Amino acid sequence: MAKKKKNSFYAYRTDDNQGIVSSWAECEAKVKGRRARYKGFKTESEARGWLDGGAVYENKAIKKEIKRMDLPDGAVFFDAGTGRGNGTEVRVSDKNGTPLTFMALDEEDVTPEGNLLLPDKTNNYGELMGCFLALQIARELDSKTIMGDSKLVIDFWSRGFLRKETALKDPPLTELVKKVKKEREQFESTGGRIVHVSGSINPADLGFHKD
Repeated sequence: MAKKKKNSFYAYRTDDNQGIVSSWAECEAKVKGRRARYKGFKTESEARGWLDGGAVYENKAIKKEIKRMDLPDGAVFFDAGTGRGNGTEVRVSDKNGTPLTFMALDEEDVTPEGNLLLPDKTNNYGELMGCFLALQIARELDSKTIMGDSKLVIDFWSRGFLRKETALKDPPLTELVKKVKKEREQFESTGGRIVHVSGSINPADLGFHKD
């Protein structure tokens, strides 16, 4: 495996000075004992750009929110998770994270959090169910985009691809795969698409996802 390239330049800013040096030792000497900001870079131009931009440290929460803002309006999102310990939960939401799961279920089947609880099902089954519900809800909303973070579901199961041994062991899963495949084919025949989104910015994420 290739080694990660080390930083060759260090930008720093103190109350009365700023600059770029070519080693950590030099940078440490400039900032030690002072109120300062400093950061390592691969190239001098990156270091200069950081200084010119105000020497601001990246706020990951803000960056994540910006990425969420880039998600398509009107899209329907799905996710599943087991973090609460009482089974697999399934959620479908809009871009703002507002639960939409209730649109495809009877009222008594929706949890107080707006999800569907499947006490005896796996997380992968839950993801597939989320896709199934999302397809129904997208049809109701006339949405042409569905997004989820399960590549297994998006690339394989929702297309009808299920390993033979898995199908033999889990008839309910097999039946759901067939239903989702049919729904997906109809959805895509009218211009719809199902695409992958990172779990870290999936608005339907249940909060159990880890990057």
